[in-house]
Amino acid sequence: MKIRSFAVVALGVLFLGHPANTALLAGASSDVALVSNSNDSGPGSFRAAIDLANADPDVTHVQFTGSARMIALQQTVNFTGAQALTIKGNGAVLDGSGIALGAAFLATGGGDLTISRLTVRNAPAEGVAVEVPAGATGTIYVSLAQVEIRANRGHGVLVNDQEDPSTVDGVQPNANGSAASVFVTVTNSRFVGNGYSVSDRDGLRVNEGGDGDLAIVVRHTVAADNAADGIEVDERGAGDVLVDVGFAEVVRNGKFDPEDLDDGFDIDEYNDGSIIGFVVSTIASDNYEEGLDFNENNAGDLRVNLVRVDASGNREEGVDYEEDDDFAGGGDLVTSMIDVTTNGNGADGGDAGLKIREKGVGHLDTTLRRIEASNNLIGGVSVREDADGDLRSRIERVVAEANSGRGIDFDENGAGSLAVRASASTSLTNGDVDLRADQQAPGAGAFLLKNVTFASSGGNVPPTLVP
Repeated sequence: MKIRSFAVVALGVLFLGHPANTALLAGASSDVALVSNSNDSGPGSFRAAIDLANADPDVTHVQFTGSARMIALQQTVNFTGAQALTIKGNGAVLDGSGIALGAAFLATGGGDLTISRLTVRNAPAEGVAVEVPAGATGTIYVSLAQVEIRANRGHGVLVNDQEDPSTVDGVQPNANGSAASVFVTVTNSRFVGNGYSVSDRDGLRVNEGGDGDLAIVVRHTVAADNAADGIEVDERGAGDVLVDVGFAEVVRNGKFDPEDLDDGFDIDEYNDGSIIGFVVSTIASDNYEEGLDFNENNAGDLRVNLVRVDASGNREEGVDYEEDDDFAGGGDLVTSMIDVTTNGNGADGGDAGLKIREKGVGHLDTTLRRIEASNNLIGGVSVREDADGDLRSRIERVVAEANSGRGIDFDENGAGSLAVRASASTSLTNGDVDLRADQQAPGAGAFLLKNVTFASSGGNVPPTLVP
């Protein structure tokens, strides 16, 4: 496993130290273009300020004054400069209802972009689009703070570093992109009601191809009622996905396309690279497919921990963690989940409220503490390892009651061994067996129970009771 550009435990520190976040000194200066009115064009307009930044690389700040409120755009505002640009919205609104085609704001020059206190709404395509140039190197930073991205017909925000972001089922996606890494930070923001035009348009979408990493930090942010995923991260090159999410809500997303319903928060990683990070104090509920759907394909690990997460009422799994989901290549799945609730999921199918699966060659190692997975129309907790690799799991204070499928299920299918230690847990009144451990040959199985309440058990290895 390699992490070339970042240490996940320090994502926020790295970003806050970036020069794009240097505070703007009081008063205008030669590096500041002021937006002093609400006109679509002409002196003092937002468009004129961006045109000035395009022409002069020393202009690094665009600042709205109190006179600029709601700007009815008639065409896309395009920033083509290569310098880092900070846009301070001061509560202004960019309305794209008058645009015939395209995004409200488009950045194509490859410089870092910081946007704060700005609403972008009603564009016929993206509200904000950042296209990374093919020749970009280093790291491209995009920061959104106190922004509201609402009712845009394409992605609410798209950060794209892929030559061809389209996907075809069953075909390895195009991994071409720049050599740059992409680092996106979102704080105190809202992505609401975007994407109602064609299939697969998300609230926030970040695409990365080529050899770089993709890092995303989300804090105190809502992604709700978007047509496809609330937040989608797609990494296709040889880099890692580094994720740090806290105090977020991703709810009621994914209903637009009945043939391809979508998730609250979706991460897809292809080719050689891992998914590493944390999701803390987050709600991922009432989405039209999974609440959290993290898939690692080809060579690489899936190592994301959850703490205080509620993923209830989703129409398939509440939490779906899969290593080698579509394209096998080897790697481990290692996760710790503490204080996680996955109740009432599965109205449209799925495997379990909480599903953890290692499909290719590699080991699965889970720690589950204070988990509630009840009243799902599918199973409660499913931990499954396929192909060559061991399954190791420790569970404590897990409750799985009144699920339509199995309550708590451990399944080791390849040439590996199963070792499960369960304590202080309850699995009752489920539609299938309450507690099951299945060890396939040629591995060996050990299932140790202490203070576990259940009505039935199944599988090839009888439970071993620990006094």
